[in-house]
Amino acid sequence: MIEIKTALISVYKKDGVLELAQKLQSHNVKIISSGGTASFLRENDIPVIEVSDYTGSPEMFDGRVKTLHPKIHAGILARGKTDEEQLCDIGADKIDLVVVNLYPFEEELNKTNVSEDDLIEKIDIGGPAMLRAAAKNFKNTVSVCSPEHYHKIKPEGMSVEESRNLAGYVFATTTAYDSLVHGWLHQHPIATSEFKQELRYGENPHQKASVTVNENSPIDFLNPLQGKAVSYNNVNDALAAWACVSEFVEPAVCIVKHANPCGVSESSTLLQAYKNAFLTDPTSAFGGVIALNETLSHELAKSIIDKQFVEVIIAPAFEDDAKKILATKPNIRLLISKQTKKKYLETKSMFSVDLSQTSDLVTPNDYEISVVSTLKPNESELEDLMFAMKVAKHVKSNAIVLAKNKMTLGIGAGQMSRVVSTKIALMKAKEEGLDVLGCALASDAFFPFRDNIDLAATGGIKHVIQPGGSVRDQEVIDAINEYDMSMCVTGIRHFKH
Repeated sequence: MIEIKTALISVYKKDGVLELAQKLQSHNVKIISSGGTASFLRENDIPVIEVSDYTGSPEMFDGRVKTLHPKIHAGILARGKTDEEQLCDIGADKIDLVVVNLYPFEEELNKTNVSEDDLIEKIDIGGPAMLRAAAKNFKNTVSVCSPEHYHKIKPEGMSVEESRNLAGYVFATTTAYDSLVHGWLHQHPIATSEFKQELRYGENPHQKASVTVNENSPIDFLNPLQGKAVSYNNVNDALAAWACVSEFVEPAVCIVKHANPCGVSESSTLLQAYKNAFLTDPTSAFGGVIALNETLSHELAKSIIDKQFVEVIIAPAFEDDAKKILATKPNIRLLISKQTKKKYLETKSMFSVDLSQTSDLVTPNDYEISVVSTLKPNESELEDLMFAMKVAKHVKSNAIVLAKNKMTLGIGAGQMSRVVSTKIALMKAKEEGLDVLGCALASDAFFPFRDNIDLAATGGIKHVIQPGGSVRDQEVIDAINEYDMSMCVTGIRHFKH
């Protein structure tokens, strides 16, 4: 049994703590406390020993350091008779009960326009340290981190099993707390200024949404050159378009609809790149988001508003005359982008589950390309294969991209079956009257069967690039050679979900 003679109480939320202290007092339990908790208990006629008086050390750094002291942690971690002598040597009492609840980091995190400094001050250090120490020493010390468990405290004595159960809850609580801090630090690096903006709604009108950006954002969403405030879908599409167009060195344009590229081109001029990208799928381009990797000229601005309705245009800069032309369409959002080599962390939070991963920064320069077919692609054909794979990397899986002369001809995206994606890519090209004869095909992942190759060959496709790695790779290669096509294998998969 663990008899409670000395308790340490330090809580942020005061719910139920007075009743607990009164119960402890009725059993002559010595109470050590600090800061606001000590003041609260004294105001309610509960005698307490201030932590600073007990340790002989004053609180430091506006209360940042108060319970981080050997007399506190020795008292919590002492193992009965085993450590009694050393405990006596430093003038410390055995602390039998630790009652702590943590600074409300999550509540602060959910506030609008909260500063980074305010969040940092809500990261509890002493609280988790005391709780973890007590929970580790559950055979000798009882730990409580929630008012919901105050009723379980029995000053006259608690079993080791009762203490063990409370200790398990403590570690679950501190783990969840640390995970919140971890997620915040990864999503919002230290030493950056962050701004949060509420959005009208999320993907649909019944969903609430906000956007948070900092100085590392590749697009300035908070200061559009013109246009309405950005929406949730605008932000999502703009990032997808920017990421794709950033793959290219020569003048390039990416048109995105519902987070998927629907037209991409790299050319000698930005104007020609736009015309090519638009030709891929004019229907889907309607109401889309356009990203450029060079300054938007007045000629291109005029071409865009003459050809289509557009929601957002993203570019590193806009000519003054281009801005004047686009001002005739005041609802178009004009956003400034920047090129960056920064390694971003991508995160998704769904149903209280957080996923994170580093961005897919692999480029064709990182591939170890193997030509596995009898027919070898020439230099220009290889360039088209590389172009198609750069685009496929940004198309939702299963992804198939058809391209020729550094222009997309058809894109199949987000299908459960890769062969269906191939059918869609061919169908889109046919709908727009684009000639796929002799074109390149890129697949973001391997072909599980030869049926994609049979379909591609029937459609007139001549060159294929894919990661490889299927158990039926040889079957696929045999099909390629049977149709006198070429195929390159990269060894790198580019799933995007």
